[in-house]
Amino acid sequence: MVTQNFTKKVEKTDDAIKSTVSIRAGEIQPLPFWKALLYFGIPALGFRIAIYNGIPWLLKLGLSRFDAAIVSMTVPCVVLFGLAFGFYKHEGWPLTLVGIQSRFRLGRMTGMDWLWTVSGFITAFLMTGALGGTSMTLIRAFPAIRPPESFPAFVNPLVTSNLLALPGALAEATGAPLEGNWGVVLSLSILLFFNIIGEELWWRGIILPRQELVNGRWTWLVNGLLWLLFHMPFYPWRVIDLLPYTLIIAFVAQHRKNTWPAIIIHCQNAMVLVVVLAMVLGMV
Repeated sequence: MVTQNFTKKVEKTDDAIKSTVSIRAGEIQPLPFWKALLYFGIPALGFRIAIYNGIPWLLKLGLSRFDAAIVSMTVPCVVLFGLAFGFYKHEGWPLTLVGIQSRFRLGRMTGMDWLWTVSGFITAFLMTGALGGTSMTLIRAFPAIRPPESFPAFVNPLVTSNLLALPGALAEATGAPLEGNWGVVLSLSILLFFNIIGEELWWRGIILPRQELVNGRWTWLVNGLLWLLFHMPFYPWRVIDLLPYTLIIAFVAQHRKNTWPAIIIHCQNAMVLVVVLAMVLGMV
C-alpha cells in the first residue's frame, strides 16, 4: 500500500512537471525579424573579434598557433552555450530534464527522425563538398576577404583545401609531433562540443521556436539564411558552399520539431577530429 501511494505521488509529480512545461511552451515569446538580426548579429561580431583579434593577441602572449586558435574559437562557443541556458532560465523554465528536453526540443529520435537526419546529413555533406571550390574562387575574385596569416589552419582554405592537407597544417600549428599528442584530441573535442551543442541549443533550441511564431512554415528559410549571414563576418568566402548546409539543418529541425537531427547533421564539423585521432594514433 505504501509503495502504491509513493508511486502515485511520483506519477502526479511527473504529470505536474509535464503540465508546467506544457504551459511554459505556450508562453514562448515571438521573435520579430529585427530582434532576430540582433540575436544572430551580435554573436557574429563576437566570433569575428575572437578569431581576428583574439588569435594575434594570444600569439603575442606566446601561445602556439594551435592553442591560440582553440582558445579563441572555443570561448565564443561557450558564450553561446551559456546564452542558451540563460534565456532558458529567463523564460522561467525549470532546471529539470523534462523542461530542458521540452524547451530545447530534444525529443526521442523516431525512425522517421533518423531517416530525415541521415538524408539531411548525406545531402548537406555532398552539396557542401561539391561547392567547396567556391571558397578559393571568391578569395581570388575578392582579395579583401582573404583570411589573415594568423587564421586557424584547420579552417583556412588557403592551407587546408581538403582533409588530406590537414595533417601537415596541424603539425606546423602545434609546433610538436602529433603522434601520441592526446592534448590535441582533447582540445579539439572541447571546441567541437561547444561549437556543435552551443550553436544548436541557441539557433535551433531557443531561436527557431520563437521565430516560428512569426515566420510560420518559412521559419527554416529565415533561420537558415540568418545563420549563413552569421558566418560571413569571419568566413566570408563560404557564402556559397555553406548555404545548403545552413538551410538543410534548419529545415530538418523545423520539419521534425526536434533539435537532435540538427545536432547530428552539424557533427560533420567533427570529421576533422577523426583525421586528428588517426594522426595521434600514428595511422596517418
